[in-house]
Amino acid sequence: MSSDEFRFKQFSIRQDRCAMKVSTDGVVLGAWMNVERVARILDIGTGTGLLALMAAQRAPDARVDALEIDQAASEQATENVRASPWASRVHVHWMDARRAHASEPYDLIVCNPPYYGGEMVAPDARRALAKHGAELSFGELMRIVDSMLASDGRFAVIVPADREQLLLEESAPVGLQVLRRGPLQYLEKRPYKRVMLELWRGAASDAHEPVTVEHVPGTYTDGYRALLTPFMRWFP
Repeated sequence: MSSDEFRFKQFSIRQDRCAMKVSTDGVVLGAWMNVERVARILDIGTGTGLLALMAAQRAPDARVDALEIDQAASEQATENVRASPWASRVHVHWMDARRAHASEPYDLIVCNPPYYGGEMVAPDARRALAKHGAELSFGELMRIVDSMLASDGRFAVIVPADREQLLLEESAPVGLQVLRRGPLQYLEKRPYKRVMLELWRGAASDAHEPVTVEHVPGTYTDGYRALLTPFMRWFP
């Protein structure tokens, strides 16, 4: 998923000015997150605007705010939103999420966050900022979520499997527990590489909703097809 434009069934994503492109991780998270009974949604680090637009498609009555620290990405996300059917309900804000304040709490916050916590250095500075997390730690992310999430709201996030425990250690002090857990396996019989989590302030749950993308390369699983059919043009 690396072309300059990615076309979904109901909207398109231009991404030539964005450091982080449309990815399997983002698309699966956008389809997996629970949007039932939500009126206000926040996308932290929107990039191309992908998750904000997927949320708008799935929650037809919700207002969606999207935060992006990179100016070029923010401008392109704004253009993607304006070209979509939901321009009146999705609002992109060029700003650092750490400086954001909510006039009203959000029912759902979603984030495809920085992954590597600064252990690696990307050759491109904007890609490093978007992907490696030197600018936004899990601890900071969880404090942002805590400050803007409604008392009965949910936080949906995807992280590398080997960083799941770190995120959970940072979520515990702000009182967020696992409501749903979705290991993401790109290829059947291979170890899962990512974990999707839905956190809330209620009691911890052992709900387990894994997603496997392909049986073998080029052959999608029924579960993946069902999840992505509302979005992907190559699925009927």
